[in-house]
Amino acid sequence: MNGAPICGAQQPTPIPGSFDWWPFAAAGSIAGGVAYVWTNGIPIINGIVGASGATFGFSTLTGGFVGAAAIFALVLYFALKPDGCIRSTPKGEPICLSGIVEDTVDQSSTAVAILAPFAIGPAGLFDLVVKAIYWHYVTQSSFWVYCNSKGAAMLPCIIKSKTACGAKIGSLIGAAAGAIGGIILGYLAAAALGAAIGCAASGPFYLLCLLVALIVAAIVAAVVAYVGAAIGGWVGQAIASAGSDPVGDDWKGLDPGAIVTVKGNWVTDPDVGNNELFYTTDINRTGQFSSGPSYTTADADSTAPDDCPIAPPPPQ
Repeated sequence: MNGAPICGAQQPTPIPGSFDWWPFAAAGSIAGGVAYVWTNGIPIINGIVGASGATFGFSTLTGGFVGAAAIFALVLYFALKPDGCIRSTPKGEPICLSGIVEDTVDQSSTAVAILAPFAIGPAGLFDLVVKAIYWHYVTQSSFWVYCNSKGAAMLPCIIKSKTACGAKIGSLIGAAAGAIGGIILGYLAAAALGAAIGCAASGPFYLLCLLVALIVAAIVAAVVAYVGAAIGGWVGQAIASAGSDPVGDDWKGLDPGAIVTVKGNWVTDPDVGNNELFYTTDINRTGQFSSGPSYTTADADSTAPDDCPIAPPPPQ
């Protein structure tokens, strides 16, 4: 490469939007489920309806199904993200490079872990001021180049959360169980409400009563499904927390100025358009820079030779 990377936007065209197939697959699955339930009902609920003789019949199931399906779709959205849990990470290339840690960012959230465990993302990241021989990894096919205040090109290195996969899988199972229970409880709550306020099919306020019952059924089903997702996520986190986490432990020990050799899956972020390691698979700390932050490329170049096995490919 003849000169230093240009910081910021690299290409005049907009960043390509990421296309994902999961909404179509999820929509098809949910539509199939709706068609089946609408035609055949749910055996357990069939028995309840027949035994209770409720006026609203299966019409109140619609509200419960919509509420439960909304929560399940939300959990499914996070579960099917390409993050290495259910789906693999974006296809990339394993690389090795070195430099100086500019900063570290903790992206974990206790609130998310408790209230929405299915939404747990990466544990955090660190920005690496790379040596000049690794500029290719920062600029190749990227739409954005991150630089620090001194204009040194940096490569974000993402750290995977140890408990994220357990939480997402647990939440998905819990949401499915909660959705079934929620539909049943939502139906019972709507039927009880209809009986309490005296809704009758021939009454003048039947449609209003039916609307209220549908809303109640949706809320109850959604709450039960969400509680199921949360409980499942907590259980999944507890299971996933067992064992060691070498990369996570090494990342927690990093601070600005750490000299490191890192390895990971080299990809282009589909949203921002920058190159990054998603995820970082190995961190080897080899020293500490004497000054800073911030750091220049010359600072990174002045550190000892790294132990990467091969040189980076030439720029294209």
